[in-house]
Formats: sequence, structure tokens, C-alpha cells
Amino acid sequence: MARSTQARGKAGRGEIRRLWLAERDLFREHLLRLDPLTRQQRFGTAVNDAFLENYATTTFGVGGLVYAYVEDGVVRGAAELRGLDDIVAQTGEAAFSVETGWRRAGIGGQLFSRLITAARNRGIRTLYMTCLPENAAMRRLAQKFEADLAGGYADIEGVIATGGPTPFTILDEAFDNAKGFATLALSLQRTFWPTRILARAFGA
Repeated sequence: MARSTQARGKAGRGEIRRLWLAERDLFREHLLRLDPLTRQQRFGTAVNDAFLENYATTTFGVGGLVYAYVEDGVVRGAAELRGLDDIVAQTGEAAFSVETGWRRAGIGGQLFSRLITAARNRGIRTLYMTCLPENAAMRRLAQKFEADLAGGYADIEGVIATGGPTPFTILDEAFDNAKGFATLALSLQRTFWPTRILARAFGA
């Protein structure tokens, strides 16, 4: 049975899906909404808006992908898988951010599950994640997925053995990507539909 891609957020039910390059602004706006503490927990240090603007610009490259919790067309949580440009190493890095009002709703767990599936399907056998020692929620999330945790005063590193791809994981991701791409296509159609109507009205 395919896992659910729905989660309960602050305002209601949203969906967990992959973000595409055309949706980079949604990811950027999510990062900019993070409060100072959440920014520090995500990046390990205080970061300003300029840093987040640049980070969002460079995230959607050949070396990474992003899954998000999207509610009412707005990204409220995101998970990143990095290291896809070095498949020989068979390792990847996971990172997460969930806006304060949408925590404790199971969003982080569903995002993590999606990243593990994506990692398995791309030959990534070992997934790494880091968090600050005081980030108890992230430590609990890592333990839920049987991560080996080690670290000290500065940070804690989690290591997860993902396993290899299976027909189920491949079909699961393919279905999720198809659903996400259809959502993107519908959004773009709604965005440009008024322009086409005007063009026809004026004979363009």
C-alpha cells in the first residue's frame, strides 16, 4: 500500500510532494518566513535574508531535490536531499525546515520518509543529517527512522542506512512525482490563462 502524501497542518490538510524548478519562489518564501530560532536550527547558525535568497537560488541544481508540505499553495515545510551529483560516493545529506505554526503535525516524518525513498531510488545507501544538540524534535525524528546518532557540544550527526531500491519504492516515487507535476502544470495553467484570453480578445 502506498504511503499517504497528506498531512494535517495548521489550517487543514495539505500535501507532501516534490517541488520543481518553476516553484523555486515557493521554497524561497518558505525560508524567508522562518523565525530566527528555526533558521538557526536549520542551518546551524544565524543567517540573514540575503543568505536565504542565495540559498534558494542554488538549491534546485543537479545535486539536489526538494520535497515540501504544501498547504493552500504555500510551502510550510521542506526537506532537501543533497549529494546527487556524487553518486559514486553513495551518500547524501538530508535537511529539514518546518514553520513554527505547522510543527507537531507529522509533517517532518512524512518529509523524511519521502527523502529516504528518493535516496534509495538513486543508489544512495547512506543518508547523513546534522542538528544542534538542543533540537530535541529533530533528534526524535532521526531516531524514529533508526538513525545512529553521534556528536557532542557543537552538533549531532545522524546516519541512516537506506537500503536499495525496490519495485515498490520506484513506483511510489513515480506516482508521487506524476501527481506533483500535474499540480504544477495546473498552477501554471491558472497563472497564464488570463494572458491567453486577453491575447485572443485583441487578436494576438
